[in-house]
Amino acid sequence: MRYGLLALAFIAALAAGASGRDAPQEPAARFTAAVGTEYVQIPVVVTDRKGRFVDDLGRSDFHLWIDAKAAPIESFERDIRGPVSFAILLDVSGSMRIADKLERAKDAIRRLVERRRPGDDFALFTFSDDEVRVVEAFSPDPAPMLRQLLFLKPEGRTGLYDAVIQTANELLTGHNSKRAILLFTDGVDNASQLTEQDLDQVMQNEGVPVYAIGMKNAAFDVLSEEQRRELSVATLEKVAQASGGRMFLVSGGDDLRPISDAVETELRRQYVLGFEPSGEGDVKYHPIFVTVTGGGTRVVRARRGYRGTAPKVGK
Repeated sequence: MRYGLLALAFIAALAAGASGRDAPQEPAARFTAAVGTEYVQIPVVVTDRKGRFVDDLGRSDFHLWIDAKAAPIESFERDIRGPVSFAILLDVSGSMRIADKLERAKDAIRRLVERRRPGDDFALFTFSDDEVRVVEAFSPDPAPMLRQLLFLKPEGRTGLYDAVIQTANELLTGHNSKRAILLFTDGVDNASQLTEQDLDQVMQNEGVPVYAIGMKNAAFDVLSEEQRRELSVATLEKVAQASGGRMFLVSGGDDLRPISDAVETELRRQYVLGFEPSGEGDVKYHPIFVTVTGGGTRVVRARRGYRGTAPKVGK
């Protein structure tokens, strides 16, 4: 199944405006589903300075700041046994053949499934060239997805930006409040029709953490900074940080199964905060900042912002 309607709509809009560059339009408006009042969820991970999870906090321990002003926390979830929706975004371009990177990514996906709990659901997307395919839609039964892994072969070029944008929107069909995109890629983008700047705009409204697993080749360590940038490492890190996720940069020959374990463990320990925007005023980007009790000894990771109307006035 080809899944490119969002990208095509954006490209058409660019073409329509190509002759009138004195009146540019904002790309993000074409991707966000928010109309100013969409409920905003904020997954939050809290650790101490040694990286150990702090998972015994209550609602009163959290403070939400939007546009540098206090905002109300209308909903709060903490359940380390709660189910998770995993959207797996797998690079199947030709470069994933090197060092058996695709096969190692498949092993990591199988490991993730081995650790599943009741209520978890999974979806599998693949990307190469300018195509993102929904291989398996969200389902609590991972068996069909695991069977499909057997037939995936590396071929074509890499359209990384297009893939992240399209999958971020599709993930809205996941059933659980705890959600994540697991992106397996060697990081090269040589086929996207969208740009890094377009991705920046879309990520402003991305509330789903992206865990980017960048699979570098052995030669990566001796590349220049310019050559490293061409491998989109900075982009992977930006996507992860903006969404409240993490980036892992590993050798193409590394065992990725421990990373699957680390991501799954972290997602179980997410807190999920929520609030409803006021519905008043302009729809625009609002920076988010979350603090917790004992802030000097705690490290808090959450999405960087949302696009919509302003929050209700905090008490």
